[in-house]
Amino acid sequence: MLEIIISENVTKIGNIDKKYKNELIIQLQAGFKYFFVILIIIILIISLFLIKKYHNDSISESIAFMKKCFEGKLLNKNTLKYTHNCKISIVIPVYNCEKTIKPVVRSVQNQDMADIEIILVNDNSKDNTSQIIHQLSEEDSRIRIINNENNKGTLYSRNIGIMASNGKYIMNLDNDDLFMDQTVFDITYNEAEKGNFDIIEFYAWDIPTYSPNISQVTIDNFHNKTAGLIVRKPNLLYFPISFDNETFFANDYHVWGRLVKTNLYKRAIDKLGFTALGEERAKSFVCWTEDIDITIPLFSLAESFKFIGKNGIFHYISEQTASYQIPGDNRIYDEIFLVDIIFDFTENNEKGKKFAVARADFLRNERCNFLTKNERNVKFLKAVLNKIMNCQFISENNKKHLAKGYKKCGIKIYK
Repeated sequence: MLEIIISENVTKIGNIDKKYKNELIIQLQAGFKYFFVILIIIILIISLFLIKKYHNDSISESIAFMKKCFEGKLLNKNTLKYTHNCKISIVIPVYNCEKTIKPVVRSVQNQDMADIEIILVNDNSKDNTSQIIHQLSEEDSRIRIINNENNKGTLYSRNIGIMASNGKYIMNLDNDDLFMDQTVFDITYNEAEKGNFDIIEFYAWDIPTYSPNISQVTIDNFHNKTAGLIVRKPNLLYFPISFDNETFFANDYHVWGRLVKTNLYKRAIDKLGFTALGEERAKSFVCWTEDIDITIPLFSLAESFKFIGKNGIFHYISEQTASYQIPGDNRIYDEIFLVDIIFDFTENNEKGKKFAVARADFLRNERCNFLTKNERNVKFLKAVLNKIMNCQFISENNKKHLAKGYKKCGIKIYK
């Protein structure tokens, strides 16, 4: 009897132990879950801290580099000699930029890569720009100067600089922008060579400022006061171009912020052709839309593209640049010029031509009150719109929408 009682009690104790063990396991599992959640949060916080620190360190290094350029310092005088093995041609149209052109050129000269040429296209400057670039060319045999006898505009100046280049690749730079450190050329060139890419895209920081003084730029500018990295998902999707798998961003129209094969660029310029009025596009006076005017034919020919996460160009948004100083009528002409370019160079299908319709509609919405103020612009606009109205790849609804909208602006177009 005693044995039975003892056996029953042992069984009860065993059941209690088993229940306790199960509860303990559940509690331990819950504890481990909380532990891993807390651990992941800690790892994320540390990662964000390290990323921010790396970003700050990188930007601090860039600011230090650009300050040296603004101080006129040459970091390696041994590179100031032209070689026949030119890897990259840097094309810089210059116009009335006496306050900024020297540090801009210094940011090119201070690159680690020595096998380059610097092509300065002087668009008939009226200030001391000519004297400054002449002095720069005397100290560096890699600098070539092309002088326009008359003011020809940014598109023309950039095009003749590209056509005169000898490098395997082209980089464009505005006359008030700077490269952000000395490794930009080496890194982008090596990426292009490794993957045989037509175009390598990199970060360009867009800094709204009206002062050429880099000393006023701090890390806070890069966090809070930028107009954003120039990495918008592109209008380039309207073109038959293949993107590298790692490409998530693209500079959709600016000519700076990318490395491009020279033969591709020259083919794009040759392909520019004529406007709807029969004028030679490559020689047209265009400043306001000159970036996208050449980018569109460029991407219509490109076959491969890659974006890399490299800080490359410090871009000023300045009302002192040539594009901001052109008269209103010229701006309207430039925007009509752009619609004409888009229509001719996008793919011959509904998706491609929809881009031209969208841009024509944007022009109507944004510039309606200015479209009829200049007879030449009216003639040009009607010629471009008539091309759109007679295009088989554009729907009747889109054509009616355009015709109705432009009629309100005083422009009658007929199919």
